[in-house]
Amino acid sequence: MSKESISMFGVIVHDAQRLATIANVLRKFGFGNLVKAIRSGLGADFQSSNEILQNFKVQPSDMAVNLRAAIEELGTTYIKFGQMLSTRYDLLPRDIIQELAKLQDGSPQMEFETIETILNNAYGDYHEHFQEITREPIGSASIAQAHRALLKDGTPVVLKIQRPGLLPLIRSDIDILNIIAKVLDYNIEEIAYFNLPALIQEFERSIISELNFNHERENIEYFEQKYADLSMFEFPTPNPELSRPNILVMKELTGQKITTIQPDTPQAHDMANAILDIAFDMVFRDGVFHADPHPGNVFATSNGKIGLLDFGLVGRFTPRQRSEFTRIILAVHFGDCAVIARTLLNLGHPTKRVILDDLEAEISAILQKYSQSSLQKIDIAAFAADFVAAGQKFSVQIPSEFTNAVRALINIEGIIQYLNPNLDVIQTLTQFSQKLLADTLRRENAAAQILQAGINLAELGHSLPSHFTQIMQDLEHDGISVNLSPNASNELSDAINGFATRIAISFMILGLTVVIVLFVPQNTLAINIAVLICLLWIVFLCIWHIKARTTHRRIRINPMISQFKRRNQWF
Repeated sequence: MSKESISMFGVIVHDAQRLATIANVLRKFGFGNLVKAIRSGLGADFQSSNEILQNFKVQPSDMAVNLRAAIEELGTTYIKFGQMLSTRYDLLPRDIIQELAKLQDGSPQMEFETIETILNNAYGDYHEHFQEITREPIGSASIAQAHRALLKDGTPVVLKIQRPGLLPLIRSDIDILNIIAKVLDYNIEEIAYFNLPALIQEFERSIISELNFNHERENIEYFEQKYADLSMFEFPTPNPELSRPNILVMKELTGQKITTIQPDTPQAHDMANAILDIAFDMVFRDGVFHADPHPGNVFATSNGKIGLLDFGLVGRFTPRQRSEFTRIILAVHFGDCAVIARTLLNLGHPTKRVILDDLEAEISAILQKYSQSSLQKIDIAAFAADFVAAGQKFSVQIPSEFTNAVRALINIEGIIQYLNPNLDVIQTLTQFSQKLLADTLRRENAAAQILQAGINLAELGHSLPSHFTQIMQDLEHDGISVNLSPNASNELSDAINGFATRIAISFMILGLTVVIVLFVPQNTLAINIAVLICLLWIVFLCIWHIKARTTHRRIRINPMISQFKRRNQWF
């Protein structure tokens, strides 16, 4: 990614201009009250997110359509963000998910003169490396444009060239999204479950990675090396010498989309089985998988192989996450609701206390719902969405890695259904489960698991005495501290200070009364009044001082420092 010299003042000015543009677009599509709510800090005018929604000028039936239209008009950053949200079955209603899935990542094509300028900036004179570059693009998206080309030795390649000037706009949009997310998260109780600031941070990491084509090149190299023994697959081998952070040069794969070949033929069945095998390896064995395997990215090459394209989005599982996901798939296959409920809690993050029996009953109802359906008519997307919705109902936040994996499996299942219509969902799930069960029962895997469990148990036994000693030392010397959230600690501090203030005032009044009675002459009314006024003034000053200390809130500079640190990764 090119380093752009932009002053912080210039960034602030640009952010303000962009914020005004965003507000105008939201008003245009009926979301004006949301703009008003954000501007006012979501104060007393709006008590809940439901009230905000009720005050929109757009009807609920049109909200999803208008939201998609607003996102498309806002451009690259918001289109990418909307596409990411279209995979989050755990966050949004199905009608909005379906509408956001229609977002088109298209954009007007760049002039060839602009392409030449970018190439010359990268190579000096691009003619020294390329024999020919087609003027007409083979694809034009919001972030990049693709052209066919021939290297000097005649090798056909594809050039993926990033649009210039994206950095300032995307950076400004991320700043604004951060602000909006924090305002909504702080002021609307119902939105706290979604953890919008963390969602924006995840999106920021994703788009920063996507803007650096070196990451996509490394992903292609990884998968090509990892699955080199699968002769059925081809990858767009990158050229590391000619690739740059804003230019990706890779081997051209010729052929057609996988959904254009004749279905239900021996070739189609072979391809379906091969895709099933590699999907299983990526998600359940390796834990690194193509996160966007839609039909446009799965290619039927001219030599009868399967080409995989577009590795900008790659999902990753930790070994523990992969184990939990495997356990859920097996439990679904065997209909074990108790295991599903416990595993869902383990892989997610409960934001409040969950009654396990209630969650188990919810999952049992989902399994019964689909067990009564025809095998050929089960909607696997709806099936997965219902499980995620069960987690949402019980305030269990599901990590994005799992929603990415679910989306990938849904896309793969759709391709397999096209290639082999007789392969029903239950049979597909059975094949996954049989492979998972075989892997789980493999001797070396079992031995490794026993060894790992033994190591963990030994480590726990070794650490327990030291932990117990530390607790006793804390109790003996300084005690044990309890961490409270900022709001809770402020409320506790205010309550203590208020109680102390009332006690102090009571003792002051008692002391002043004693002084007046014992030391002030009884027959001098003027002196009594003067003394009383002076003492009351002293009491007032004490109360004012105590209240000022109680209500004072120090400004925390750490969030501002964090914001500057966050911005540094863009430069």
